[in-house]
Amino acid sequence: MDKDFVIQLLKTLPHLMYKLFHDLKKIESADTEMRLNKTQKKTLLILYTENNSSMTQICRMMNMEKGSFSSVVDGLINKNLVLRERDKKDRRKVHIHLTDKGSSLVENEIENIRIRLEDKLDILSSEDLKQFIWAIEVLNDITNKLQG
Repeated sequence: MDKDFVIQLLKTLPHLMYKLFHDLKKIESADTEMRLNKTQKKTLLILYTENNSSMTQICRMMNMEKGSFSSVVDGLINKNLVLRERDKKDRRKVHIHLTDKGSSLVENEIENIRIRLEDKLDILSSEDLKQFIWAIEVLNDITNKLQG
């Protein structure tokens, strides 16, 4: 693996995320008490796919320290979007779960993202779209192998 590949990787993945998601409607609510910052939004989306994960696991995915992440979780608990529970077998472990309200909010957002992505990816030919989907599936498989 050479330096050019590393540079391409560092450039491509963030650029792809920006191109796909920078202008998508964010998780919002008319209720001002439910306004969320970017970190809270990202946390909810990660918890939706990784429900019942430990605080440590989510911190790693978020690339945050536990102390900083605790305040994010506290804010989401105050909005009744997540629950924090100690592991019954190992009291040192803390698990974070979405509440029904949190799950519902994320499900609505995922549907909004799906609709907007369809519109955005509509410029691709059917062959390009198939390759894009395949590439994402390959990246997902590789990511899962790297986690082990």
